[in-house]
Amino acid sequence: MLAVNEAQILSWLAAVWLPFARISGAMLTAPLFSASYIPARAKVLFSVMLCVILLPLLPTPPAVNIISLEGMLLLANELLIGLCIGFIVQLVFDAIVLAGQLIANGMGLGFAMMVDPQRGVQVPVLSQYLLIICMLLFVAMGGHLEFIKLMARSFELWPSASRSVEPAAIDSVVAWGAELFAGAIRVSIPAIIALLVVQVAVGVISRAAPTLNLFAVGFPLAMLMGYLIVDQLIPNLLPVLSRLLNRAFEQTAVFLGG
Repeated sequence: MLAVNEAQILSWLAAVWLPFARISGAMLTAPLFSASYIPARAKVLFSVMLCVILLPLLPTPPAVNIISLEGMLLLANELLIGLCIGFIVQLVFDAIVLAGQLIANGMGLGFAMMVDPQRGVQVPVLSQYLLIICMLLFVAMGGHLEFIKLMARSFELWPSASRSVEPAAIDSVVAWGAELFAGAIRVSIPAIIALLVVQVAVGVISRAAPTLNLFAVGFPLAMLMGYLIVDQLIPNLLPVLSRLLNRAFEQTAVFLGG
């Protein structure tokens, strides 16, 4: 007869719930996986399937009563780790959205807004266009598979219930937020400079011909220049996105202590 004691049951429960909490937290903030158009049941099912697949490869956590205060704190700690992992990678695509906003404002298309189906908020149409292109590139490069590998490796670098999230780790995530603005500037700086030159040229023309209608000349000219720049920007998105994703994965390893 198979004898099962309380310690074994607690160990089995902790071995399942703690990794599931980390994976679920990552699915809440990771790009593509956290999209609002994906049903919540599908996200939960995917998290369960990923947890079941990784479970034989994970180190066995200590036996902890998950319904106790200690167990709740460990669950919250694992959830926070997952949220930080997904958030670090998600900032790469937020940088793309911010770059689209900067370009759209320079073109005069800042008022052209639409609802982002991934986040459920309004963003400029140009930002949504760049985001869709980058998301397709992300899938084409196998970024979603690399993210799953990163989740599996996170249990090697930071085993479940091994240590709590320290302020230094949170500071590294907050410092990574600066990459949001740096990445946005890196993507949009050619368009910003070109549109600034157009605006300066229109200003010089207005000084030479004060009766000229600036809205009738400057606005279409800025939009035309913006479309030409975006056409040249699209082929260069792949190397920029690849560099940003590589840095995001490296930052995630730093956060995990690798």
